[in-house]
Amino acid sequence: MKPLGVTLVALCIAASAFSQGLVWQSKTEGAVKERMTENFAMPKMFKTVRSEDVKEGAIVIFRLDKELLWTLNPEKKTYSEMTFAEMEKLMSKAGGKMDAAMAKMEEQMKDMTPEQREMMQKMMGGKMPGAGSSKPTQVKNTGERKTISGYACTKFVVTDDEKDFMTLWVTRDVRGFEPLMADWKEFSKRMGAMNRFAKGAVDAYKNIEGFPIETTVSMMNTTVTTTVTKIERRSTPANEFQVPSGYTKVKSQLEDALEKMDDED
Repeated sequence: MKPLGVTLVALCIAASAFSQGLVWQSKTEGAVKERMTENFAMPKMFKTVRSEDVKEGAIVIFRLDKELLWTLNPEKKTYSEMTFAEMEKLMSKAGGKMDAAMAKMEEQMKDMTPEQREMMQKMMGGKMPGAGSSKPTQVKNTGERKTISGYACTKFVVTDDEKDFMTLWVTRDVRGFEPLMADWKEFSKRMGAMNRFAKGAVDAYKNIEGFPIETTVSMMNTTVTTTVTKIERRSTPANEFQVPSGYTKVKSQLEDALEKMDDED
């Protein structure tokens, strides 16, 4: 899976835990380097801080009220900024280029033997959920239950184009989650508009009520599991969702990608 796709899907997963005055820790493992993340949520504001040695984007602040996100590099004391509109433009361009590349690949595959086509399809690992699926994303409550991190959870399976790509263990026992459910739904709606590659995940969250304690996503031959290990109901000061003083604004990796796409057109 491309880093940008991982980041946006991860943001989508993290945003599903929006609630009034919540702070929680999560562990991500699988086809990525194991990492711990601390998450902070207040009305229309979200911040995630990675604990491992990450330089660019070690801290991400998402402001639903300002329709933008900041990525911070504490080591260099720099930050970058991107609005929802800019991200939507980037993802639209990326989607168009991916469609063209997939169409070209499918055309080339017509001349391959059945064995070669099968091998190529395995290497490609399928497509991103929600991107051009012939059938809508479906969410199934399996009824299976178990306790994770001290919370009673119910298992949901999300299917895209008749293939399972996400499993969520969801609880309704997190106090403080309900008040900001509207924020979460608004965030999901905007994410779906900006990032069609994460649309499958966004569609899933629209139909699931509760806080996802454990989420496993499998796509593009990659499986990643994020587990919430601790949750506290605690308010975070508003200044924690601002760029700290003394930081210098720099161009983001997303802006560089957008400029390169513009140059190629």
